[in-house]
Amino acid sequence: MSRRKRFIQSLTEEQKASLLDGYKNGATHHFRVRCQSILQSSQGKTVSELSQLHGVSLRTVYICFNRWESEGIQGLHIRSGRGRKRKLDFDNSDHKKQVKQSLKKENRNLNQLKTDIESSLGFPISKITLRRFLKKLVTDINGLESA
Repeated sequence: MSRRKRFIQSLTEEQKASLLDGYKNGATHHFRVRCQSILQSSQGKTVSELSQLHGVSLRTVYICFNRWESEGIQGLHIRSGRGRKRKLDFDNSDHKKQVKQSLKKENRNLNQLKTDIESSLGFPISKITLRRFLKKLVTDINGLESA
């Protein structure tokens, strides 16, 4: 007994045009591949053919189909919130405040500054993370002064 084959059927001309535009001009590779998969499915390619063609699992193709059916073309984009969160976030005003206070106490020794910030924030950070944050902080302050 075989399963019913799943296809994306009956795309409107507007949907085809937006998928073709996403395939040709999409910002990310994942989005372009997903647009191409939907277009190829509407032309008769099976889920197993699509998974082999794009090098993804069957489940990934089914998820792509489900998101297309429920959300349309917006569902094909990678969702926000993925990846590791920053330890020192530049948008967090508490982090900026703590770093500025620690800089007033110790502004010559990076190791001492790192230790002071770790004790005030309550979590460990690397020297590279601190350097990156300080560089962004300095460029932000310089940008404010010139404006």
